[in-house]
Amino acid sequence: MSCSLTVQAQVFQSVRLEKLSGSTPGDCRIAGISPDGSYVLTTTQTNKGLRQINLKTGQTKLLTDNPGAGFQPHVSTDGRSIVCRKVTFDEHHMRQTALELLDIEHGTQNQLRAPAREVREGNENGRAEVFIEDMQLMVSVDGVTRNLSPNGNDDDTRYIWPSLSPNGKRILYYVSGEGAYVCNLEGKEVRFIAHNCRAPQWYDDDTIVGMNDRDDGKMLLSSSIMAYTLDGKVQELTDSTRMLMYPQCCAPQGIIVCSAANGEIFVLRTRD
Repeated sequence: MSCSLTVQAQVFQSVRLEKLSGSTPGDCRIAGISPDGSYVLTTTQTNKGLRQINLKTGQTKLLTDNPGAGFQPHVSTDGRSIVCRKVTFDEHHMRQTALELLDIEHGTQNQLRAPAREVREGNENGRAEVFIEDMQLMVSVDGVTRNLSPNGNDDDTRYIWPSLSPNGKRILYYVSGEGAYVCNLEGKEVRFIAHNCRAPQWYDDDTIVGMNDRDDGKMLLSSSIMAYTLDGKVQELTDSTRMLMYPQCCAPQGIIVCSAANGEIFVLRTRD
């Protein structure tokens, strides 16, 4: 199924929405995409397990059924391996998180880090890494770590969804209750993107994609995929009634993948 969206093309000149061949409703959401756009990773709504889905054939492969594996898995540059989490509970019912390395080609799984109480939520690119620690925005450059938290570091300011731009020069993050922002590696040049840009992702160095979801406290009412540029352009890429969420981007292939509230997977193509 495909359709063209009648929206003002402010960010992308062409936007085409397609449902992934073979995708059916279920407990599924997008968790990641390979750098070359050949496959996506899916997980459950509770982040249990990881599945690899070939974007051309729709073929699905279970990579792991570990609890927590679907929370921000990191795909290697060549797409052949994935670092993901494995959540367990010790004898005192305390949550423990290990890091696992999945070798896709050989189907192996090895522990990279033993179970521990805390694991960084973050993203790295070259010599820099950004991550969340105690709900604060941290950056590590050439091994030197500091607390950036450009919007404040009080207990009421909580940072989530940090990531580095593809060129490693800017940081994208979200402040709970406020919206998405961008700053440089020094925590300066802070730029507000949008309140309604949740789960934000870099498309390229100047473009950000996120979701504008709305609920009544109990159930999802609407959700659309939005695109923003650093110079202020805004474009709604999908109709809010489609309930599309959690975008993942692959700019070299001109695609954005997302999942519907019912678990179906859709592909946005941003080129003719």
